[in-house]
Amino acid sequence: MGAALARADRRQPARQRVDGRSASACLPAFDVATNPATLRALMAGADAGTRERLADAVQRRHGNAALQRLISPGGALPVQRWAVTLPRATSDCERVVTYMNAHSPYRADSGWARTDVSFSWGGDPSFSEADGVITATVANPTVTSTVHVDMPAWAPTNPAMAGAWSAMTGDLRAHEARHEGIASDWESELRSRLSALTVTVAHRTTAAFTAAVRAEWRSWIAEHQAAQRAIDPYTATLDCSGEAPQANSAGSVGSAGSVGSVDVLGAAAED
Repeated sequence: MGAALARADRRQPARQRVDGRSASACLPAFDVATNPATLRALMAGADAGTRERLADAVQRRHGNAALQRLISPGGALPVQRWAVTLPRATSDCERVVTYMNAHSPYRADSGWARTDVSFSWGGDPSFSEADGVITATVANPTVTSTVHVDMPAWAPTNPAMAGAWSAMTGDLRAHEARHEGIASDWESELRSRLSALTVTVAHRTTAAFTAAVRAEWRSWIAEHQAAQRAIDPYTATLDCSGEAPQANSAGSVGSAGSVGSVDVLGAAAED
């Protein structure tokens, strides 16, 4: 049994590339000195074995109270799963990679996992005029985000494969959590920018106001997308042997998913 690479390149054209990282251990190294939102996402998305090890690491570093806050109901983002239907006794990493590349619902553009983020904004126009110039701000501004994470679900019974799968999915889930963290940070940033925004308009109409705000909004969403791309490409390793990954074994290339926006001004309009 060899080692195989599970690629998770975000928003990149599909191509094969081998990452040079070592895959000497089946257990992922968790950095538990991170923010609560990221830890909650990790706890929500991990399989049972990975979640247990992460919980142990959090408890040892931060104590029981911190762990209880992380695992409290409603404290974690739900993760949907797509089912891997390989026989649970499968022990060949190459077979798993071949299956995943052929059957992942995101094989065309997002590899084995996918994170989709959308933002919406709302508010009322507040106009003012000075020296013949009409400006508008956003009264009662609101910004919300919707995040969906999809990860592969499988429970192999072969001990070596179970350890390798747990390590790979834990590693991949940790990376997806970074994308969620970026989305969370940008929700706050978008709210701050919308609250401070002043636009110049030609007329005191909702249509003029919406068009002006939307132009700014689109540029902010582009900045968010750039921030997401900045942490990719990324490679998670499925290693059944404990040896360094073989140079001729590669998984799939993919994307973190789409990022959209919605304007909420009475009736919502897709942007």
